[in-house]
Amino acid sequence: MSPVDPIGLIRRKLQKLKLDAILLNTSEITRSTNLRYLSGFTGSDAAILINEDRLHLFTDGRYKIQSKIESPKFRVHVTRGKIASLVKILRKLGVRNLGVEGNRISFDYVSALKKAAKEIEVVSFRSQELADLRITKDGSELEMIRKAAQVASLACKQLLETGISGKSESEVAGRLGSLFNRGGASAESFETIVASGVRSALPHGSPTEKIIESGDLVVIDYGCMISGYCSDETVTCVVGSPDAEQKKIHQAVKDAHDRAIEAIKPGVRGNELDRVARETISKAGYGKYFLHSLGHGVGLEVHEAPYLAPKSVSVIDSGMVFTIEPGIYIEGFGGVRLESLVYLSSTGPEILSRASKSLISVA
Repeated sequence: MSPVDPIGLIRRKLQKLKLDAILLNTSEITRSTNLRYLSGFTGSDAAILINEDRLHLFTDGRYKIQSKIESPKFRVHVTRGKIASLVKILRKLGVRNLGVEGNRISFDYVSALKKAAKEIEVVSFRSQELADLRITKDGSELEMIRKAAQVASLACKQLLETGISGKSESEVAGRLGSLFNRGGASAESFETIVASGVRSALPHGSPTEKIIESGDLVVIDYGCMISGYCSDETVTCVVGSPDAEQKKIHQAVKDAHDRAIEAIKPGVRGNELDRVARETISKAGYGKYFLHSLGHGVGLEVHEAPYLAPKSVSVIDSGMVFTIEPGIYIEGFGGVRLESLVYLSSTGPEILSRASKSLISVA
């Protein structure tokens, strides 16, 4: 289950780290997902300040009404000078040691804050300290992710039924995005990957004007968003009938995918699941072609904790949503990736994504 009181969790961390308050900032350049999670605010410009007993939100006039609706637990400050207003409250609260979300706040912002309040020590609040904040999902979060996965899987099925041969990779990606919108998604989780032929050996191959041809392996990696929550899934297709080597590579990836899912249970480490998949691919003779980690958490961000990688220290537990996505990528030949979105319940793994992980033959 997700934390009953995420604000309480933050406050306990403040005590542990001997900080008086934490500041999270979101802007049109750098967004803080944790700010949204803690406050409910979805606008493009705000800061929140949390100390042992007060909650403050600073934004501008564009969000005067929205902030009060979305963040009823916070005292809202509508201001044209966010730094000045923030410093006034910091001094009023007697803050001397301020934690900031180091990977989501700009150097310029911190510099301006230090200049305005020289007496305050600004400390980078390590991302690891917030990693467990959103790592488990409650029922409403799971429902949004499940719906996003269903919309995305259905869109992919509809796309492939109409055929992709003779179309450009960009055209296929655009068509998939339109199907997401038709299904009720608000946006894509990330730029859709469509990589065909030898380009399918690019793990993150952005779509190009290359025309998809008979015999091509085609990797399609996609996801959409429902109410801010993401999905993530990958299928691999072949235009026409697969040859023997394509079948062999696909089977190695499919075996790794299936065995990793079979190994999922509460308490298993992310690096152990990665090992299961990696050893399966290595035994098939393709170990050096598995170029990335096995998976990652999915939620308000498409990449978040837990992490399934060779050096991961993440412990997988019930309530978590994450991907299983082994792949083989051979330069000059092509690649195969199969990705499923998984929710671990108390009774075992539930596959949220629904597209086939067989080697899909398409026209």
